[in-house]
Amino acid sequence: AAMSFSFAVWNVEKFKYNPQRVRAVGQLIANHSPDVIGILEFLDKNAARRLVRSDHLADYDFAFTDSTRSIEILVGWRRGKFDQVLYTQRRELQVGNVNLRPGGLLSVLPKQQGAFTNFLFLHTDSGKDAQAFANRKLMFDKIWSLRDRLAALPEQDGAARLVALGDLNTMGQTNGASAAEEIAALEQAAHANGMRVLPKTHAHTWSSDGKRKSNLDHVIASDE
Repeated sequence: AAMSFSFAVWNVEKFKYNPQRVRAVGQLIANHSPDVIGILEFLDKNAARRLVRSDHLADYDFAFTDSTRSIEILVGWRRGKFDQVLYTQRRELQVGNVNLRPGGLLSVLPKQQGAFTNFLFLHTDSGKDAQAFANRKLMFDKIWSLRDRLAALPEQDGAARLVALGDLNTMGQTNGASAAEEIAALEQAAHANGMRVLPKTHAHTWSSDGKRKSNLDHVIASDE
């Protein structure tokens, strides 16, 4: 059956509590009205709490990833939209480093369907040094492993129905692979593992004062 719901992911970047910003973020989400939400990069737990309590998001339930430092990813879903919702924090995405962010896996069972659709919200290691570049590769490998495990579950009937999405920080490596080459390698790895990087309407998804622009945010979907 075709997917009968919408989803969104947004890196709000170093989100700290500010009443105007909480209202603006809540209003923009309400305007788009997605059924599943992932909001990345909270640096302030109070900001996250204020956001989930805002009138704009009164129809959603929420879960958080929680690292050693702060809440990093807020995951939400529209109350009553799905027959069942499961949330698990995926610490394997930290690849053994407590300073990296875990993934947030939201599994939703659409009404009148027997298999879950799984959303893995990610915020991978940032940096162009060799270690950060290597960590991202390890994190991407965890996506393919999770796809295989989900597809093997009896209720999934061989179909992982996995969407991995978020800020994947594909910025390349200093004196190594360029950003474009890292993205191309990600596309090839996805294809080899029964997934694909979805096309986008805008290549540059991050900018600094409109000057430096980067292609960091991606949606990767399993072939089914």
